[in-house]
Amino acid sequence: MKKLISFIILLLIINCGGDSKNTHWEIDSSSMSPNEKKGDWIIVHELGDPDKLHPIVSTGASSTYIESMIFQTLMETDNETLELVPVLADGLPEISEDRLSYTYKIRKDAYFSDGTPITGEAFIFSLKAIKNPFSDSAPSRNYYKDVQKAELVNGDPYKIKFTCSDVYFKHDLFIGGNLYAYPKHIYDPNGYMDEHTFSELDELLLNSEEKDAIEFNKTPAFLFAEYFNSTEVGRNPIGSGPYLFKSWVTDDRITLERDHDYWGDKVAGKEKVNYVEKLIYKSVKEFSVALTGLKKGEIDMVRSLTPDLFYNQTNSKKFTENYNKETFYYPSYTYLGWNNAHPIFKDKMVRRAMTHLCNRKQIIESVYYNDGQIAKSSVYFKRPEFNDGIEPYSFNPEIARNLLKESGWADTDNDGILDKIIDGKRTKFKFRFLTNVGNEKRKQVGLIMVEEMRKVGIDADLQTMEWSVFLNNVRDHKFDAIILGWAMPITDSDPYQIWHSSQAENRGSNSISFKNERVDELIEKNRKEFDSKVRKKYMLEFQEILHEEQPYTFVVVPKSNISYHKRFRGIEIYPFRPGYDLREWWVPKTLQKYSK
Repeated sequence: MKKLISFIILLLIINCGGDSKNTHWEIDSSSMSPNEKKGDWIIVHELGDPDKLHPIVSTGASSTYIESMIFQTLMETDNETLELVPVLADGLPEISEDRLSYTYKIRKDAYFSDGTPITGEAFIFSLKAIKNPFSDSAPSRNYYKDVQKAELVNGDPYKIKFTCSDVYFKHDLFIGGNLYAYPKHIYDPNGYMDEHTFSELDELLLNSEEKDAIEFNKTPAFLFAEYFNSTEVGRNPIGSGPYLFKSWVTDDRITLERDHDYWGDKVAGKEKVNYVEKLIYKSVKEFSVALTGLKKGEIDMVRSLTPDLFYNQTNSKKFTENYNKETFYYPSYTYLGWNNAHPIFKDKMVRRAMTHLCNRKQIIESVYYNDGQIAKSSVYFKRPEFNDGIEPYSFNPEIARNLLKESGWADTDNDGILDKIIDGKRTKFKFRFLTNVGNEKRKQVGLIMVEEMRKVGIDADLQTMEWSVFLNNVRDHKFDAIILGWAMPITDSDPYQIWHSSQAENRGSNSISFKNERVDELIEKNRKEFDSKVRKKYMLEFQEILHEEQPYTFVVVPKSNISYHKRFRGIEIYPFRPGYDLREWWVPKTLQKYSK
């Protein structure tokens, strides 16, 4: 009897999550019915916890990937055509001839996961939350600075009009595709934002930049933001998407479960996407440990493995029988960001010397295994406005030494470290790189830079931080230099968020405090221009100025990679982050690993 019980327990373990011994994954799934595609889980590796799951205030790519399963917008970009298609909108928007108003009809059959209907009020609230100067929404706010207001049309809760004060060639994308529907009754239970008009919020923004926030701490906007920005709200997301947030175990996992009452599954004639039952985002801070978890069946997919692991540790017969792996260009770049407000890095010739100390060819060969190319600017190299005429500064320590000497740096006390009188005080050329724990490629880049700088008399070191702590330091400009990356758009460039001088304030994305009047002018002209040929001219000049000023040392446009279990179907590689869409992945019933 005991043997029988033990056998039953073993079967339960296998069916409920133990690694399957089946290595025959190549079955014909072309004629499978929808019921044969439902079920199973995907356990996805993440290097660490996101800061929040809250599209308006969160930062970091991992947040975005998870949020897209929970929250929805009026429109979204089609994976294949890259055109905007309706989601919560009931068709394409009506755009005025002067491009200053955008009117959307909202689906009457869409609702939040708690059953509350989605109306125009959800988007009015979302826009107000972004415009609230006390919300942690500075990176998003710039895209809506010219959206004056949102209002219901003739009181119709399912028709909303956005009115703009100025044109912007991406208004349709950011109003339609990036303004998320929030359940107002949950994210503003006290109705604070009802007490402010859009014009009042704009006035608050202007005043808050000139005065201390303590003067406003009794305003409804401030009281709202205290709650809206809170960790409690950021760790309990509620939206209208196909997945429900279930749990968040710090430094371990975030679990989403398929919403079986999801409104999108009930739309007549709409093809259902083959959602898996659970999405589990597993935090593992070291890629080597994550790869071990993949091989043991504890993780289903790992993206962006370090090249040494990807090429040297995934070639065994057992691995290739059970896992697929793919490499592809990912529109992103890694950079060294110099704090332009730092006394040492205010001088562009010093920043240029730093670039001459960056051996990018060696970094690409040794750190990236030649899976990448030297980054020249913040524009993706496959875009027509990419300035291919830029010649990257060479790795040349001798030129770097001369530039530093010409800028007044010398070892005057013979201690082996360069120094200079800055603001009447002798200052050592000593600083620290910050980057995030777990990203070995960034860490290796930092160590290479530290060694090259030592050779010319610069005392640099490297510190790694937990992702959320690191991001807070970046947003608060609390660093000398950073090693980080940006995802680049695959559509027309708008560099306002990262490079406009206004975004160096209020925790905006211009974290290095780069300010250049001509860059501001070019960015502003670019935003208002609908002729792509004219925008291209602006962007070519913009990139030339970045090359001249070197506020970043652009290091590499890397290839990305994913390794995933062979039981999955529906995997397509796309030219945008993260390079795939988990909403399309599914597993045939006969190959499923996890049961309810």
